[in-house]
Amino acid sequence: MATGDARTERQIETCVSRLAETRLAVRPRPFAKIAKMMSGRSTAPFEVDAFLAKHREFSGKVSYEIEELQALIGHVRMVMAKEKALIEVPIPVNIVGDIHGQYADLHRIFSACGMPGKSRFLFLGDYVDRGPQSLECICCLLAFKIAYPDRVFLLRGNHEQEFINREYGFWNELEMRFPLGLAMQTFKEFNDLFGYFPIAALVRKRILCMHGGLSPSLRSLDDIRNIELPQVLVPDGTLQQDLLWSDPSPDLRGFGPNKLREVSVCFGPDVVYKTCQWLKLDMVVRGHQVMANVTATASSPTASSSQSFRRQCTTRFCGFQRNSGAVMAISAKMSIRFVLLHPVATANEAGPTAFQAKFKDDGSGYCVQEQAQ
Repeated sequence: MATGDARTERQIETCVSRLAETRLAVRPRPFAKIAKMMSGRSTAPFEVDAFLAKHREFSGKVSYEIEELQALIGHVRMVMAKEKALIEVPIPVNIVGDIHGQYADLHRIFSACGMPGKSRFLFLGDYVDRGPQSLECICCLLAFKIAYPDRVFLLRGNHEQEFINREYGFWNELEMRFPLGLAMQTFKEFNDLFGYFPIAALVRKRILCMHGGLSPSLRSLDDIRNIELPQVLVPDGTLQQDLLWSDPSPDLRGFGPNKLREVSVCFGPDVVYKTCQWLKLDMVVRGHQVMANVTATASSPTASSSQSFRRQCTTRFCGFQRNSGAVMAISAKMSIRFVLLHPVATANEAGPTAFQAKFKDDGSGYCVQEQAQ
């Protein structure tokens, strides 16, 4: 009986051993996929035309395979790695503010201004968070960047930082759409990619654009050019942090603490004027704030041409505000007009999230007005 017990124990050990070997042979496949992602380099082929075909017309939800997202990130990283912290953008160009996951509004912008490739675009950051379709927005723009690297320019916004987009919607969206392990790694890969994004743009050497605003550390455009990329973590109290975070304050002279955000600084109209003087600029263009009247200016009373424009590009910020959106269109002759996009009636009827999901881009769902500047 003892011999039989020993034989039984050996059989059990053999079965357990074989089972363990089988598990080791089978289970590493998804984890190997994660390990490959952790390398941060995708060698998989990426069919940009096929990927773009998913985005040329609006869809309430675009289906993505994790492998194609990794290929997308890997290929756009190679494109973005060629750009510096300050990029130079030719004209004509459409300057677009915060998108914040509102994929329907992104398509309204394309309908109003032309598709990327035919039209040139400069986006000022904040592609993700708040809205219901962050993934569609960022994937669409990244694919257009690969297809048309000299006609699509993507700046970094303050929401292209992990500690922000972990809390304001992007992480939750990925967590809902993918298994946890893959969602975590894809989230990390996107945020690593954001570290490659330029921080400011110079349009025709006369218009300085960024997401946030001006900085006491900005004395020369070379100060921006000398920021080394990639930079995933943005240090506190630096020029790059201010370019992502600072705000204008019409009643302020000089710089002051940014009490509302508790990060970066605020700057007065005199700072805009002085900065435009010593950097030989016509104006500063930024996003970062929602405006009830689409655009606002902060200018020195002694130099009305030196202005800081700011606007929220998408309508119904956070789903409940009644703001319009705007695109600043700069012509080949350096004339400026605003393309205004007003909230559409169906957003009231369906609710903001349902509207984003059901919006049909048939050319009649948006309202566009032009305002000469």
